[in-house]
Amino acid sequence: MSETKITVFRDLLTATKDGDWGKGESQQGYVPAYVIRGTDFAEVRRGRIAGVPIRYLAKKTVHRRFLRADDILIETAGGSRDRPTGRTVLISREILDAFPGDVTCASFARFLRVDPVVASPRYVYWYLQYLYARGDMWTHQVQHTGVARFQFTRFAETEEVPLPVRAEQDAIAAVLGALDDKIAVNERIATTADSMCDLIFQSRAQQHASVPMSQLLHPILGGTPNRKDESYWGGNVPWASAKDVVNATVGVLTSTEEHITETATQNSRAKTLQPGSVVLTARGTVGAVARMAMPTAINQSCYAFEPGRMPAAVLFHMVRSASKSMLGMAHGTVFSTVNMKTFDHVEIPDLPADLLASLNGELASLHQLILSHLQESRQLATLRDALLPHLMSGRLRVKDAEKLVEDAT
Repeated sequence: MSETKITVFRDLLTATKDGDWGKGESQQGYVPAYVIRGTDFAEVRRGRIAGVPIRYLAKKTVHRRFLRADDILIETAGGSRDRPTGRTVLISREILDAFPGDVTCASFARFLRVDPVVASPRYVYWYLQYLYARGDMWTHQVQHTGVARFQFTRFAETEEVPLPVRAEQDAIAAVLGALDDKIAVNERIATTADSMCDLIFQSRAQQHASVPMSQLLHPILGGTPNRKDESYWGGNVPWASAKDVVNATVGVLTSTEEHITETATQNSRAKTLQPGSVVLTARGTVGAVARMAMPTAINQSCYAFEPGRMPAAVLFHMVRSASKSMLGMAHGTVFSTVNMKTFDHVEIPDLPADLLASLNGELASLHQLILSHLQESRQLATLRDALLPHLMSGRLRVKDAEKLVEDAT
């Protein structure tokens, strides 16, 4: 990078403050606010805010924590064995405008307000993304109890940020932001198409009599291979947990956190199911539904349904519509659970063969549109993540990156 200036991170900020979880119910002296948690970062980054909770915060201090456009949120507690704390999300004007009220962050996060005279806030955000992807945040993590914590003060006082000339900062942020923007547009298109599918399905299905779900569909319970047998883990077969299903974008399962081997599928209940199969979460978080975009095995917290007489596109919406009825039927003292008997009490429409075929054709074309946009988003995210270290290190000229992004979008 030409004419690069090195600045200690704390000198970039005009304000920073820990978040506040507040109270769950309204009371005197408290006001409502949307509170973004670390677990919300990925969804908020995509512009999806439905899961952000409303909490009640002390009126006399909450105004100090209300977020502004271009604030950055940083996770200060959480993480896991293989993921450090220190994730970040940029709060854009578009994200703020999507909320119908004031917004702040939870107590396991804090907001960073970059001085726009000193640096481009969006460039600083992308630099933090770069540090996280490079693994630098591990050095600022401490774990004395069960919760890993990010040592923000230490980070802010020791981390040095290279600042190229302002025009280059803005250009780098614009290149990377353009990819994020295109990904968000793709997901909005996919979400709209998914909603259209639900409307089409409901308009056809409501005209027909219903029967118990177990009469038409045959649930398959997943399983977990022996954790102590190394020959079962780290293979090429995606292995879906309830968390993977809940996190599936627009109900399409395109990736899983863990993979197992073919040997594991042959020696456990975690059988490989083909694309088009539908998976339903049945333990803990009950009722999330996704369709498989690739051959996948599932764990014991899920049931799967394979296409057969019920074609794949109709099958997905049939299970999704039935899942809403299951929420009130789940039971269990530790985890909410759905079992095989539940499917005897949940009803689904019994559609004639000719309607199944025509309806599946309508839905399948929209499913393909959804999948194509999600696949493009994955490719764009891969490109973005590949460009990030090269742009931040100066190994790639911004003009060259702009050409790559132009070709990709």
